[in-house]
Amino acid sequence: MAGFDSSQVATLLRQIGAYNDLLANAYVYGSIASDEQDVNTLNLLHKSGLIRPDDSPGEYRVTTDLKRMLNRLMRKQTSYRQLTDMGKVIEAIEEVVKDYQLATIAKEQEDAEYYLDQLDDLLYETKDSLNNNLENMHFAIVSQFGFVSSLSNKIRQNERYLSHAQKLLNELQQIDPQDCYEWLDWLCPNEFARKISNFVYWYNQILPKLRLIIDNMRISLFRLRRDEKQASQLRNMARFLRKHPEFDLDEQLFELPNLPEQLKYSPPMPLRSYVDTKQTDIEQALLELVQSLRKQAVVSPIKVRTTSEVSFEPIEKIAAEEDFFEDQTELLFERVIINNCAVSALGFYQEFQNIWLEKSHVIAPKEWIELVFSCYCKLTNAQQNALNIKMKGIVVTGTTHNYSYSDVVIELKPEIKASA
Repeated sequence: MAGFDSSQVATLLRQIGAYNDLLANAYVYGSIASDEQDVNTLNLLHKSGLIRPDDSPGEYRVTTDLKRMLNRLMRKQTSYRQLTDMGKVIEAIEEVVKDYQLATIAKEQEDAEYYLDQLDDLLYETKDSLNNNLENMHFAIVSQFGFVSSLSNKIRQNERYLSHAQKLLNELQQIDPQDCYEWLDWLCPNEFARKISNFVYWYNQILPKLRLIIDNMRISLFRLRRDEKQASQLRNMARFLRKHPEFDLDEQLFELPNLPEQLKYSPPMPLRSYVDTKQTDIEQALLELVQSLRKQAVVSPIKVRTTSEVSFEPIEKIAAEEDFFEDQTELLFERVIINNCAVSALGFYQEFQNIWLEKSHVIAPKEWIELVFSCYCKLTNAQQNALNIKMKGIVVTGTTHNYSYSDVVIELKPEIKASA
């Protein structure tokens, strides 16, 4: 096969033959435990892709690829499934979980171990497949799809990878990993519960990684399309210059007799391989050139820029006006709270009326009582819960529930007084 030589294959086969007993024990008994003498050997086999770490620290299992090959050679029933989406993965896991639960409840130890081994292979294969998928997509982004050379192929590969990643994200988001905990809703062994919990934890970690890869793919696709557009513009410009050789400078220009003397002694003109778009004096000619490259039958007229003046006035600062008598109502409420006593609105009015008149503030007693009642209604719920309001008045003649109030009294509630 391309990409491999016989020495690499021979090295791998020699490792399988040299450590046949170790691999056979891992295959037959499900896992092997490492000790100080086998650390280097296990690390070598793990690096070669023949064994993989188990959930329990210090234990190793045969990899899925090697186990699948041994199952086929040993004519053993295999648990390998062609899983195409995450829904089928969950269904396959759920089937194995039910088989394991029934075998465990029936105390069929050998069958339970077989189903647990199947579950471990299925979970590992699922995680390994998705992790490799994400690693390949991440490598493609980092390398700017270096396995193809042209920009058009890079864009096509980016769009294909992005579509696959978005479909994969949609499939993963349709499954709630918390539902997997329902598989543990029985007296299950700790080893089984640990495998399911690790799978749910891995599932929750894989979604943010996939979203990050999709965002990076979108950014990469935008850059590739921008580069393709710039390359197309450069090709069009080169084609235009080839068709119009009058833009090429003659190397013997200084010897031409019709060249003015002033230009012969003038400094050389700066030449660039690009157009400086910041120069506004070439804007008109540049726009006409771009439009001609687009091969438009009718060139749309260029709109003349219009300018206008904007005038503004500074924001006028207006001082907030305070209502004198609303401030007096606040003083009334403060007196109730500080002195812990009932205060009559009419008595407060009679006490401070002369002081208000000296300051040229006049209010009728009826309006003052209505203002106190209005300010009480505007208090917050917590403030109203701390204060009581008592209305003093008489029933209006000819009515039953209409009163004519002559005063209101504000006081603290009994429970507030007790705590004070």
